[in-house]
Amino acid sequence: MADGTAAASELPGDACEVVRLWPPVDEIAFRDGLAKLASGVAVVACWTPDGPRGLLVSSVTGLSSDPPRILFCVRKAAAAHGALLAAEAVSLSILADGDGLEAERFSRSDLAPDRFGPESWTLEPLSPPDYRQALVSLSGPVCCRIDAATHTIFILDVSGARARQGDPLVYFERGFRNLA
Repeated sequence: MADGTAAASELPGDACEVVRLWPPVDEIAFRDGLAKLASGVAVVACWTPDGPRGLLVSSVTGLSSDPPRILFCVRKAAAAHGALLAAEAVSLSILADGDGLEAERFSRSDLAPDRFGPESWTLEPLSPPDYRQALVSLSGPVCCRIDAATHTIFILDVSGARARQGDPLVYFERGFRNLA
């Protein structure tokens, strides 16, 4: 079972009651451990009837090269979560080491319309918003959404991709960092 317990029917032998297989983790220790996991950061964006919506994510993983797929995770309490759930297609802009201000802007919990400045974003309603300075820009339809407790896992079928030279912006120990 997902909570670390097993029903009697799942256990070998004559077990007749639920048995705890492991103790619950200390939440602070868990979060502190995750803070040591360096990751790139990306802005995930989509269109809604009210305009573009997006947020910063640090849980991004390449999933498959054939077909080209990437996954990212979004906290359900995030303001843009509902928009992403409803979106047919999204963009994922992996930020470069000079994009700290963009990362800060999209890490806020509000949905301020100034996030998507036309000087930095290509805003064409038939395509997901595209961050022009992205180190890597990926876009395409969302092929799968998976409920994962406090988060939703999104799997993106990549149909558009571009990349440029540079170093990524990294999130480590609860702050944005450069590789150098």
